[in-house]
Amino acid sequence: MSISSRSPKLWAKTLPDGSPGVSVSGHCVNVGRVGEAILESLPESLKSLVPVGVQVLIALHDVGKASIGFQSKCDDWLKINGLAEESIRDHWKDPVQCEHDHAKLSQWILQERMKSSGSKLWAVAAGSHHGRIFGRQVAQPNLIANREEWENEFRNQLIAELVSIFGDLPTTAPRTDHADLWFVAGLVSVADWIGSNERFFSPAEDLSPEDARRKAQEALNEIHWKRGRFRDSDFKGLFAGYDPKPLQTALHDLADRPGLFIVEGPMGCGKTEAALWAAYRLCASSSNDGFYFALPTQVTSNRIHERVSGFLSSALASSSTLRLAHGASWLREDHSIVLHPSCMNDAAQRESVHEGRSWFASAKHALLAAYGVGTVDQALQGVVAVKHFFVRRFGLAGKVVILDEVHSYDVYTGTLITRLVRELLALNCSVIILSATLTRERRRELLECSGCTMPDDLSEAYPLVTAARMNERLVERASDPGASREVNVTARHFNVTEILDECLKRAEAGQHVLYIRNTVAEAQDSHRAFAGAMREDSVELGLLHSRFPFFRRQEIESRWLDRLGKQRPEDGKGSILVATQVVEQSVDIDLDFIVSDLAPTDMLLQRMGRLWRHERRDRLDEKPDFWIHLPLVPENKGEREIRKALGKSGRVYAPYVLLRAIEVFSTLSSIMLPHDIRKVLEATYAARSDEEEPPGWVPFRDLLMHDRRENETLAKAASEVFRHQSQKDAEGLLTRRNGAPTIDLVLLRSCEQTAAGQWRIRPLEGEEFTVSGYEWSYTAAKTLHLNLVRAPSHSIPRPLASTPWLALHLHSAAAFALVDEVGKCEFPDVDQQSTLAYGVDLGLHSRESGHQQPPVLEDDEFDY
Repeated sequence: MSISSRSPKLWAKTLPDGSPGVSVSGHCVNVGRVGEAILESLPESLKSLVPVGVQVLIALHDVGKASIGFQSKCDDWLKINGLAEESIRDHWKDPVQCEHDHAKLSQWILQERMKSSGSKLWAVAAGSHHGRIFGRQVAQPNLIANREEWENEFRNQLIAELVSIFGDLPTTAPRTDHADLWFVAGLVSVADWIGSNERFFSPAEDLSPEDARRKAQEALNEIHWKRGRFRDSDFKGLFAGYDPKPLQTALHDLADRPGLFIVEGPMGCGKTEAALWAAYRLCASSSNDGFYFALPTQVTSNRIHERVSGFLSSALASSSTLRLAHGASWLREDHSIVLHPSCMNDAAQRESVHEGRSWFASAKHALLAAYGVGTVDQALQGVVAVKHFFVRRFGLAGKVVILDEVHSYDVYTGTLITRLVRELLALNCSVIILSATLTRERRRELLECSGCTMPDDLSEAYPLVTAARMNERLVERASDPGASREVNVTARHFNVTEILDECLKRAEAGQHVLYIRNTVAEAQDSHRAFAGAMREDSVELGLLHSRFPFFRRQEIESRWLDRLGKQRPEDGKGSILVATQVVEQSVDIDLDFIVSDLAPTDMLLQRMGRLWRHERRDRLDEKPDFWIHLPLVPENKGEREIRKALGKSGRVYAPYVLLRAIEVFSTLSSIMLPHDIRKVLEATYAARSDEEEPPGWVPFRDLLMHDRRENETLAKAASEVFRHQSQKDAEGLLTRRNGAPTIDLVLLRSCEQTAAGQWRIRPLEGEEFTVSGYEWSYTAAKTLHLNLVRAPSHSIPRPLASTPWLALHLHSAAAFALVDEVGKCEFPDVDQQSTLAYGVDLGLHSRESGHQQPPVLEDDEFDY
């Protein structure tokens, strides 16, 4: 019996029992109505990115489901319509014989439909709604020859129905820079996720177009989609009665309309508040709509979150509209979203749902929220070829995007930052770049993104605020640096005993001391050394790095960043914190004495900025002291000897940059902050000829130049989204080059399978719970993430068994380990023994074997 004579209902979602649910038409109407509701909420600044006809384009995202390839995935549908035998005979379920990817088919149908008007590229926005880019256009897919006529009949019927509700398809082509194309692609995906959320739209029944419109509005209200209105206020009202500093006033005055703003100022001068005040002005005037504060590391985003939350509480007219999302906010609130695959036995559909859900229950949520704080990596993945990169662009479009500590990135990530700035400006964003230590060359690169008219010579003033806008002359505003303070600098080789003794002596006298190591393993070793040398309860001792599970890292950060913050308690007991690079930027901590491993000049200046950050009357010294532990680099030696002398620091940072830092700091006995910052930076990074270089340094300089060119090329290639297949959307993927690969490792006490597809989990921290390998659970996802730590990939024994519940709640590459009572980590079903252990004070580390020195874990370049 032919399908056309029976006019069957084409399903879009199946029900839990496998039977057909909501129709293709009903689901498309739901998603189209959500798209309409989102479009109505857009600020005027973004409406220029939306073509006439986008509503029906959104609704038609699933037109490819009107096909034999998709419909045959539901056995019940085949049986109901008497087609089971025919589907077997004509190989309907064979993906070689018949296209099964409905998104790809949607793109082909729409590109053919819009071909005559020259607008067919818009089909990409619909076809990519599951995250994968199929190219500018797709070739005609394989179809069942004797079923093309009825497929076309149903598609034409569906298109006609949706056009009657939403209007005609676009007839104009996207812009040449594709800013509007990717904005719309993001809009389609988000509308599809919300329109598929079973909390709002039943998978069992079709709604009328009017009921779907009402449900769409209810859904956006419940997920707090709207931004909220700012109240009238001045700086004092926003920031607890403080008067603005000159730098803050300068940026506020220049931020009268969207643009690119670069703020260069010393550590602790209030750049964060300057950026927020400017964002307030831009949003309150409706020039921009919302903001995203992007920081180098998770620890900095956690602390900035608290400061930004206080700002929003003062800035927003109604507290009910306050909803600040940051990387871990979904762990504290129920951002549950009920999504299920269209068909449960379709692996690709299960993966797509997992990806969609992750946008509402992961760090990515901060990009879609009206006000977000997170890592810069989340924003950078909007310009590289990862799945759903365009959703990031959609989430950031029209906002004020604040990029903090821009100087801290290597050439690869820096190249992506430049690309990101260019794309954000095309999306009508304002971009505020904050840095204490930006070189002249890097500043010019960033300003060129704006298309402004630049003078031949940029200002050398410091602090400095710069505003750049397309086809307008650059505006530079120097700011009063305030009084400089002198920091005593001692840069030489110290033995371990000298550092231990000096830190302990100062801490026992009541000072707060910071020892910054360049790798996690070295930080752990130093913590062990202090613990063995100090008298019991004489000082507070702590360790902070990236290899603590999330729950423990939160505890440590809260304790130490409060203890060393502006309101640090004066309880008389000194302290020693051993940490990695996680504390060198965007963290408001105040130390009396700092010892640092060798690092590039800009990083050393950042670390120095944690010294005497706030006025205190009880300092024990006349001036702050900063020690730099220099390696013993031999003179007139070859490349091998120099590399050996630089040790692990030479694997973390470019050796040539370290050698230049040694050259600068070894001649200094003190430095004036902020007066000397620009001078010291330029002395480190100024170009030199071969004759000016020490003979042994030339190979390192040439290697650095080669690496820069290679990394620039690689970064540009990673951003060619049409040329490369979209990779999995994993944090940090394609946004960082240096560093050893890591694996997400969940630490558990026990894991026992209790039934088919069911496991009983006892986490390292938290209540015991049951988890499924098929049904996503917010409670399980939250608990697993709280017990997650990133481990060096090479330290995980192989091969790892497949773990369905872990793949469902994290991703397929994640692993778990069982931690026994003494901290030893074991990997079930793996023959190879693990050297990993976990300690509440040390974090994840290599356990000791007898009395031997514990093996060292290889370290990634930075710790996030």
